[in-house]
Amino acid sequence: MNNSSDRKNRSNELADKIAGFNDPSMGDERERDVILRAYTLGAVVSTYVFFALGLIFAVLGAGLWSAFIILGSIVTSSAISGYCKRENVDFAMSMARVSAKRLIVGNIAGAVFAIVWVSAIVFHMSEGHPLIDAGMGASTTLGAATSTYAIVIGATVGFIATITLMTFSRIRKIKQARAEAAAAADIEDED
Repeated sequence: MNNSSDRKNRSNELADKIAGFNDPSMGDERERDVILRAYTLGAVVSTYVFFALGLIFAVLGAGLWSAFIILGSIVTSSAISGYCKRENVDFAMSMARVSAKRLIVGNIAGAVFAIVWVSAIVFHMSEGHPLIDAGMGASTTLGAATSTYAIVIGATVGFIATITLMTFSRIRKIKQARAEAAAAADIEDED
């Protein structure tokens, strides 16, 4: 158990060094707060940049290879989640408390990217050429009818399953947060 704790501490110490948290460049508390908020904004922007690059490459003809670019955005969320876990912060719980407006805007933006991305790939597969031919993709139809329908159906089912799972997870975490808040309030009342 102690070995695991030491490993977790070393992992976050390394992460802190990489991010520069203990560096003099962080300045005083106010400057540190601003810099950390800027890092957060940078992480969010980089996620959308990954999505945009995946979309651009799909439009240019990279097809399904563009999925690797979009999957690169997972690195950001994995790093954030891992850091929080090592610090004993329930990141999933904090995400359950995201305001409804922010959640809706994020889901709509993600859905628009996904729909346009899948549409660009389907166009390429069904027509035999990408929307903008940059010499990245095949110039022949790739079993258009079957492949096109399979991608559209798979993307639709995947999107619905993801939204459903995210909704159930959020509801469960909100109930858990309310129960924890009620338990904490009961403890305060006893004091």
